[in-house]
Amino acid sequence: MNLNQLKKIFKNKKVFITGNTGFVGSYLSITLSLMNSNLLCYSLKKNNHNYLSNFKSYKKKIKTINDDLKNIARHKKTIKKFKPEIVIHLASQPIVKTSYKNPVNTFNTNILGTVNLLETLKDISSVKQILIFTSDKVYKNQNNKRLNENSTLGGTDPYSASKSSQDIIANSYKESFFKKNKNVIIIRAGNIIGGGDWELSRLVPDLFNSVYKNKKIVLRNPRAVRPWQHILDVVNGIIKVLVKKSKKIETKSIIFNIGPNNLSNITVLELIKKIKKNHKNIDINYSIKKINFKESKVLKLSNKLFRKKIGWKQKLNINNSIKLTYNWYNNFYKNKKNIFKYTEDQILDFFK
Repeated sequence: MNLNQLKKIFKNKKVFITGNTGFVGSYLSITLSLMNSNLLCYSLKKNNHNYLSNFKSYKKKIKTINDDLKNIARHKKTIKKFKPEIVIHLASQPIVKTSYKNPVNTFNTNILGTVNLLETLKDISSVKQILIFTSDKVYKNQNNKRLNENSTLGGTDPYSASKSSQDIIANSYKESFFKKNKNVIIIRAGNIIGGGDWELSRLVPDLFNSVYKNKKIVLRNPRAVRPWQHILDVVNGIIKVLVKKSKKIETKSIIFNIGPNNLSNITVLELIKKIKKNHKNIDINYSIKKINFKESKVLKLSNKLFRKKIGWKQKLNINNSIKLTYNWYNNFYKNKKNIFKYTEDQILDFFK
């Protein structure tokens, strides 16, 4: 569906988003604003001023309440007053490495935050769709096997335990409280790349920062295979599933992988080689340092069910994903003040 078709569906539709100040949340909220949705967002402010959500243009278009989900009474009052039809839960502690340093905060944010939100939504009748955004890290590691929605859930590190717990909790609320009146959609996405990601210890932003700041990047798992996909393919998947599943209330939780096609499942080193091959003017210097925590060697997601049931297709292959990402960071470092408009143009071009 193109942007004009989506505008007819989402115009004035009330959507409440948690975690809109992060990477995925920024893109999703900007996309929905371009579709003329009525948005209210709830998220802690990002300290890094480079995030899109900290730009004046973003703040003018998208209303954000800077708060977390710890205080149920506070966000319940906000949501009840707004009366959204759709709630999208993106707020999380998103970094594996950080979860080892601070597991308690990871569990509080990812698990208790989800419980608090779902508990609030029990009493809000306007809400018909709840989308919980988790991760490919929910799965038990099965090296070289493409993971589908029925694969065994894992949890051997604090981050993956917190994300698989989110899935289980969301499903329990669907079965116990939302069976007849709300859809619960769980989306498990792969490794997302694109401009505007500034999280520390993420490969792609670290790579481009190292290039433009002339610093050496440290790789912790260079031969790890990951399902690399562009943020716009993920945003498109979220929007498509919301449209497709808006017509009736399902009796079970709706669970989908959003993963790339097989050619996008490559190692960290292969990704670096592709960046250098496609952009010969940049030089990436790196060293390799062994890590003292556990990470999956291979992660591959099957998107077969999502393609079949929702009609989603990956539009951007790995080379196009790298190109768009490179162009974004290149524009940011050359002309930062116009980067919000540049982001909107990338979104509009994708959905035209």
